[in-house]
Amino acid sequence: MLFQIDRDSFLDGLTKTVPITEKRTPLPILSHVLINAAESRLVLTATDLEVGLKINCESTVLEPGMFAVPSKKTYEIVRELESGQITVQSTENQRIQIESGKSVFQLAGMDASDYPAWTSSGEVETAQVQASRLLYMIEKTMFASSNDDSRFNLNGILFEQDGDNTKLVATDGHRLALINGELGIRLESNLIVPRKGLVELKRLLEGLKEEISVGFEEKNLLVSTDRVMMTVRLIDGDFPDYRKVIPEPGDTVVQVPHSQLMHTLRRVAILTSDRNKGVNLKMSPGKMELTATHPDLGTARDVIDVEYTGDEFIVIVNAAYLIEAIGAIDTETVGIEFHEEGAPVILRPIPSKDYFNLVMPMRK
Repeated sequence: MLFQIDRDSFLDGLTKTVPITEKRTPLPILSHVLINAAESRLVLTATDLEVGLKINCESTVLEPGMFAVPSKKTYEIVRELESGQITVQSTENQRIQIESGKSVFQLAGMDASDYPAWTSSGEVETAQVQASRLLYMIEKTMFASSNDDSRFNLNGILFEQDGDNTKLVATDGHRLALINGELGIRLESNLIVPRKGLVELKRLLEGLKEEISVGFEEKNLLVSTDRVMMTVRLIDGDFPDYRKVIPEPGDTVVQVPHSQLMHTLRRVAILTSDRNKGVNLKMSPGKMELTATHPDLGTARDVIDVEYTGDEFIVIVNAAYLIEAIGAIDTETVGIEFHEEGAPVILRPIPSKDYFNLVMPMRK
């Protein structure tokens, strides 16, 4: 294998593939990127057996071939090279040589035949989706998905068909985020896309202005552009019936300026602790009072003036969850719905969109 490639183009491809390769794995080949040099292009492939990525890079191929290179070290080397043409070739004893000007590096690689096969099957029906729209819907929900590996069916986002729209839902059992909008795809059944794959998909979508192709097969989500193809293995499990925790629209709706609510909450949350992560929200006529207590350090109290004329009540919520929920709202005003004791607190953008998230209260 022998090819010449622009350093910046090679670096861009490695930047996208390296995060997918496993850092700690019983299979050393998964820490490598597969280079396939053929005709006038280079194809870089990375996989951790759950997420796969192929990216095309323009290059001058002098001798076709395939070789697996250690992803992180190859990336670090190319990153430090000066801009311009670099030459890459495979040598004896499973090694690869990278040359740029007077710089020469040799790296031990692995046989391409040991690399896992690409998981995508043949023909899959796809739809054209605006990349920015899909990214927006993922960002509005992914924060609420679970990081607990023992609850694998919550480790991602539910994709559900709702008439002509697509509904994305995420929950970890303590909070929930839901957005309903038109993507242009048609789902035959509900699907759960894992959080890890969505992190890589977000990285791919960021900055894209054009449409992308999106398709689903039995076990994989497929996303492709002119240069890139990604596969994400779907979660094989049942998503809980999230509708059971969503209360009917409440009568107690308080509108609060987004920036004021966020800054006040962050200040008060300074005096929460690992043992007591809750912030008290006390509603009384004309104001919302936020308080927190640290058992060793002290207390915090702050007040926001609001339009509220109802009875006095207190709700305790996890400060970190509430901050993330507010952060996902991009309007200048946040609508907060309060319900009966024990019911979740609902947060919506004002003016209302097809989006909301909720946080379950903590016990008093």
